[in-house]
Amino acid sequence: MRCGVVESAPEHQGEWFNETLQYMTERFPELTSDQLGELRKLGERFAQPPKKHEAADVSAA
Repeated sequence: MRCGVVESAPEHQGEWFNETLQYMTERFPELTSDQLGELRKLGERFAQPPKKHEAADVSAA
């Protein structure tokens, strides 16, 4: 994300999402509260660091 929210502290991410959703509410009045909630949930998931996956044990093959 170009805005830098991904690298920011969690409290700053919360502020950013609050401000962004306020803008989205004003800019797109046709969005329902459920849709706005889904957008926030997706954004918060996207902003989290990637999960590390353990390498699969290939010696058992």
